[in-house]
Amino acid sequence: MYSIRAPDHLGDGVMAMAAVAAIARLGPTEVHAPRWGAELYTGVTVRPADAPPTGEVGVLLKPSLGAAWRWRHLPRRVGLAENGRAPLLTDAVAVPGGHRRDGYAAVARALGASPQPTPYTPRGAAPEVPEGHVGLNPWSPTPTVRWPHFRALADAIEGPVVFYAGPGEGEAVRALAGPHRVVEGLSLPDFAAALDRCRVFVSNDSGAAHFAEACGTRVVVVHGSTEAGQTGAGEGVDGGPLWCRPCYRKWCFNQLRCLTRVEVGAVRARVG
Repeated sequence: MYSIRAPDHLGDGVMAMAAVAAIARLGPTEVHAPRWGAELYTGVTVRPADAPPTGEVGVLLKPSLGAAWRWRHLPRRVGLAENGRAPLLTDAVAVPGGHRRDGYAAVARALGASPQPTPYTPRGAAPEVPEGHVGLNPWSPTPTVRWPHFRALADAIEGPVVFYAGPGEGEAVRALAGPHRVVEGLSLPDFAAALDRCRVFVSNDSGAAHFAEACGTRVVVVHGSTEAGQTGAGEGVDGGPLWCRPCYRKWCFNQLRCLTRVEVGAVRARVG
């Protein structure tokens, strides 16, 4: 039995889908994941993130020292050798360069699996959203990835626009959206069905962007502190080189110049 500790954030969870699916093809597999795990990972047993593992092989896709410590009793423990946790792993996989999804794939290959791109296929019930709309995902709890000009972008787009808000984000997104339609708190299958009616999804560098790409939707991501080549999905737009980016901090000492330099016109042109 393989026990996989999935990452804690939805975007990383989506980037790990190919690794999870490949490992599941090797034999019985359980995935320990946050609340969205049961909707994201299909064809495997999904358990709560903090449930004790029952497998003999622990696959630590969550890149934390704490996760490796809690699973140190398993006979075999496979994960990336980062954050000082290599001594707690029986198979410490070197951190590859490039995109974060490459790291998850490297862990799967260390087990003999062959990860392949894995689309998200479940579909639920779509809300009443117009066919061919532009979807906007303006919110993130992290200010360093939250582009402040989504309302101006929505006003500049001809045709239907829909703002999407995750669970608990409705109030914040409605404050940004003004008169534009807001859809809040969809399950992942229902969100996937709504994305089937979306011609392009514009987002911060967030879990929603990675999920939309996995659903087959065209995605444009506005990058502030992050780099498209490391964590991005779809087509990236940024404000150009800046000495302090990428930084991946939760706060900014440089007045969010990485975000404020991204012009509405540049994103509008990419939307098409």
